[in-house]
Amino acid sequence: MSTPHSSPLRRWTVLFIVAFVMMMGYVFWDIVSPLSTTLKAPVSEGGMGWTSEEYGFYAGSYSIFNIFLLMLFWGGLILDKCGIRFTGLLATGMMLGGAVVNYYAVQYVSPADYTDLPFTLFGLIPSHMKVQVLISALGFGMFGVGCDITGITVSKVVTKWFTGYELASAMGVQVAMARLGTASAISMSPVIAHAYGLSAPLLAGAALLLMGFVMFIVYLVMDTRASRTSKDSKTSRASSDTSKDDESFTFKDLLLILRNPGFWLIAILCVLFYSSLRPFLKFASDLLVNKYGIDTVTAGWIVSILPYGTIVLTPLFGLTYDRWGRGGLLMLIGCGIVTLCHLLLALPILQSTWFASLMMLLYGVSYSLVPSAMWPSVPKIVPLKQLGTAYSIIYFVQNIGLMLVPMLVGNVIGSHTDHAGHVDFTIPMLVFAGFGIAATIIALILMQVDKQKGYGLSEANVKGEMSNESDQSDKSQS
Repeated sequence: MSTPHSSPLRRWTVLFIVAFVMMMGYVFWDIVSPLSTTLKAPVSEGGMGWTSEEYGFYAGSYSIFNIFLLMLFWGGLILDKCGIRFTGLLATGMMLGGAVVNYYAVQYVSPADYTDLPFTLFGLIPSHMKVQVLISALGFGMFGVGCDITGITVSKVVTKWFTGYELASAMGVQVAMARLGTASAISMSPVIAHAYGLSAPLLAGAALLLMGFVMFIVYLVMDTRASRTSKDSKTSRASSDTSKDDESFTFKDLLLILRNPGFWLIAILCVLFYSSLRPFLKFASDLLVNKYGIDTVTAGWIVSILPYGTIVLTPLFGLTYDRWGRGGLLMLIGCGIVTLCHLLLALPILQSTWFASLMMLLYGVSYSLVPSAMWPSVPKIVPLKQLGTAYSIIYFVQNIGLMLVPMLVGNVIGSHTDHAGHVDFTIPMLVFAGFGIAATIIALILMQVDKQKGYGLSEANVKGEMSNESDQSDKSQS
């Protein structure tokens, strides 16, 4: 019987709508990344006088509420209990609100005002900090809560509409559009800032998030109509956002997730891989300016090679996983590549622009390989009714790295900055390489556990997905 999900046009339209929403989130996430050198410049030179430690705190503040207030945990439970529509509307609204606060701080709060903080998180957070940085971090933290809950919501939307069809390809397209957002932010933000001022990119990012909020409302209308027009009872239970299957999550299901070794290996791999790469993007432009002596606009364009390369490669690797499998191997190769790139950039060799560009291209290959295989592997390990909570726990673990690593690297950079303001990036790059090595080891372990538990990470998705939903509950308990 024909269902809304069986229509390629409908499900791919849904994909592009929710992927656009997520893309707008990634635009704002990285809108400040290529401006780090400018932010650290004196106010007299058009900057804000931020220190490396303050910038590291700001970059890590994305995750601070997600971790200390357990917002991702609650977000996952809300998603499994209240459904996609309510959770998505709440999360996209929070993204927009946080972006507005972030813009207000940079535009209207003086960088000359300071405050003392009673907590320093073992020295990672500066005790004496600009009020502007603190308010910016507050807004970025609010945005982080909304962005990550939007992320787990979009992941569940894609799983819901594409289970039994082109799941990895769909997730690959969604990730590719997110990378387009990152690339656009990194390449265009310095140009906008140079033309209209340092706060202008933040204003542009907030406007794009408003567009994303409107687009999610469009998805709500489509999903509601799809639920109403579904006539088969089983299909209705699977596709309805308020279905019994989606809302029958219990505390027992949480225990099943926490006892699942495959789930934990995916979660640990996620935090290690993203800790080696996402925080690196926050400092990559600064690295190119200091090590290769190029201007900030050119540095932004070179760094943007990394996410631009993923736009084509991520769907391609997703298609590979759909048709031929080998998800564990794809993750292993991706972790190995990012480690190699970090080590090569740490060494004082080939300090030329072409070499930096080549490294960014290889980073892009890695940034395509791992997500295109990792995210579609989660539904093979965790049942659909547990998926929202599972994704939220993975995002929570990931956020620990996304908060602490930028703060750590910001302090390391501060300690390796000379009196003239020049930074030696050797040690910071070795820190990133260490996370890459650890991720590679976990990928090897995951491949071995997959053989023992039979999760099916090496199996093609299209061939085995039709029967996957019926037996994944048994796999999750093994």
